Amino acid sequence: MEYIDKYKVVAALVRAFFGAFSAGIVDCLVKDADQKFRPMAVKKAMLNHYEAVGRVFNDMMFYPFARLNYTLGEIEAELHKADMKRTTMVDLVRMACRSEAVYAAMVAEYKRNFTALLAGRMPDVATHLKEYTRGDGESPTVDTDLAIALCVRTNMTAYARGIRQAHTGKSSFHQATLFRLLLEGMATLLHDKPFSLSGISGDNGLNDIFLRACRSERNFAIMTAEMDSTYAELVKSEGIIAQDDTAN
Repeated sequence: MEYIDKYKVVAALVRAFFGAFSAGIVDCLVKDADQKFRPMAVKKAMLNHYEAVGRVFNDMMFYPFARLNYTLGEIEAELHKADMKRTTMVDLVRMACRSEAVYAAMVAEYKRNFTALLAGRMPDVATHLKEYTRGDGESPTVDTDLAIALCVRTNMTAYARGIRQAHTGKSSFHQATLFRLLLEGMATLLHDKPFSLSGISGDNGLNDIFLRACRSERNFAIMTAEMDSTYAELVKSEGIIAQDDTAN
């Protein structure tokens, strides 16, 4: 069994949320593919949606942070102890982080990514891996299988929530965007620096890129299984009708 530093996982999940949620909005509102990564176009698309970021983040991220820090039985026990009439979603996310150190790191990453999004961009993988918030001293770890599954789920769910937030009637994923988000997710989660694409070509190019991003056949299998599982859930919960834009 392999493990990943918990602070690295938290940072990857926060970046996944911001990148995917904003991508859902941008895909709906920016039709020119050449404009989708231009800061001015991103800021214009996000203008009426920045205020939703915190609400959707708190609503969505309780589960992945809780799964990082508790067993399912422990989560249930903590929720039973909470006074739900007085407990806000911010309180729940803080509880999900379990320790003040992890919560502080999560808040730092939230601020870093939100500041970048206000400027119409997301930290690239190299910048993220260099600057994400580390823990002090010996850091706790997370099972790699769980980390991969949560990263995939966060990317796909945040992307679907962004599409819904845009209110354009679009209800399908743009496959190229989804693949980009998942590749960046695996890059920030499983690597210490951006991975090289040298030597990859031919008909199996995309599959080989994902294998390199995932670092092993096992990790690739976990990623694809979670993709299928999460997509099936999003069809029911978020009204997503297809993984291909041609459906709209």
